[in-house]
Amino acid sequence: MNEDLRAVKQEFRIRALAARDNIPESVRAEQSRAITGMILQTELYEKARYILSYVSFGSEVDTRELIRRAIRDQKRVYIPRIMDEKRMEFFEIQDLGSLKRNTFGILEPEPDPVRLFPYNWHLSLDRAEECVVLVPGLAFDEKLHRIGYGRGYYDRFLAGFRKKMSIALAFNEQIADDVPVRETDEPVDLIVTQERAYF
Repeated sequence: MNEDLRAVKQEFRIRALAARDNIPESVRAEQSRAITGMILQTELYEKARYILSYVSFGSEVDTRELIRRAIRDQKRVYIPRIMDEKRMEFFEIQDLGSLKRNTFGILEPEPDPVRLFPYNWHLSLDRAEECVVLVPGLAFDEKLHRIGYGRGYYDRFLAGFRKKMSIALAFNEQIADDVPVRETDEPVDLIVTQERAYF
């Protein structure tokens, strides 16, 4: 990556994280509930058979109630686990209580090969909408570009997994005019904030 772009992206991350962290916790909780409610009312959620979701961390939009609801609605829910410096895998869970914190404090599933997301299945899905992937990020723009935490896990995952709908959950403060991106940065299909959706 061009060193100038790397520096610009890192500075952008610092500012974006500070803006998100500055949202009062009570406001984040209320807005997270609003975003969850918007997702649950969509036809996209209703028709999804598989939900691949990160577990929210720090000041991110809270995904835990959405995960609980998806499990209650008998969706198949998969949570990511970092396997090495380049790869993450998704494993099915039945409840959030089975997750363990990794060295960064992020909740992850046990790497049970029986529960590994069967990537060969997505090839036979009738519609991409049957598999919804919730994607974390620090900032987004109206062109659906995303800037993440800098490790590239989701960019690599999304690039190799085409038959899906990727959704970013974000507070209004995370929407920028333009986020700095490179060619290998993967956009999302939909962004949902507490006030509107971008697609």
